[in-house]
Amino acid sequence: MLIIAVILAFILGLVQFFSEQIVNTCGKYYTHVLSFSAGISVTYLFVDLFPAFSINAVETNQFLFVTVLIGFIFIHLIEKYVYQHSKDDSIDERLEGLNQFTSVFYHVVLGIVIFDFSEKSIIKALLLFVPIVIFTGVSTLPVRRHSSSLIRFFVSLSTLVGVIVAWVLFDYIQGFILNGLIGFVIGGLLFSVIRHSIPHGKKGKPLFFIIGVLVYTPIVLWTLLL
Repeated sequence: MLIIAVILAFILGLVQFFSEQIVNTCGKYYTHVLSFSAGISVTYLFVDLFPAFSINAVETNQFLFVTVLIGFIFIHLIEKYVYQHSKDDSIDERLEGLNQFTSVFYHVVLGIVIFDFSEKSIIKALLLFVPIVIFTGVSTLPVRRHSSSLIRFFVSLSTLVGVIVAWVLFDYIQGFILNGLIGFVIGGLLFSVIRHSIPHGKKGKPLFFIIGVLVYTPIVLWTLLL
């Protein structure tokens, strides 16, 4: 199971490192892809991830729901800070550092969750993997990536670092802490989908959003019946 988690983390790292090239490759079809991915992400959040987390929270500790709020607020406040301070060119370096820190922190947490899901079920890990790849490919902060390829390379390793941390400390982070990290991921992913993956106003392709929902819903429901 560790091998599966490492492979998924490695792929996520590649997507994170080459995210700009991936977006540029989509070209004029970027909105189509974005709408389709939003349908997949929304389906996974509301049909599988959040219901499973809710059942676990009710059975263990209902204060776990606060971690979802913390994850949502964390991404929101970081993004809001960047928007409100991005006009002054003198602070570009600080904003880039903040962007890198946020990305590293969130993807380390993702790595821990991916390892946990891989331990439980390969299918469960893959179901999470697809929306997370989409999440990783969509920038959550309105600043340019760091100009140094070396720094971007180390940042892209953050998910793998999370997997290794989980592997080494798994016996110590199970239970309430691990469930709290899952809640944190849900909150951040929920904000990302609502704020960035679903095109606003007249933008977007509703048909491709529906296709994404129709494609992923039977897949998720099928896995729940296994």
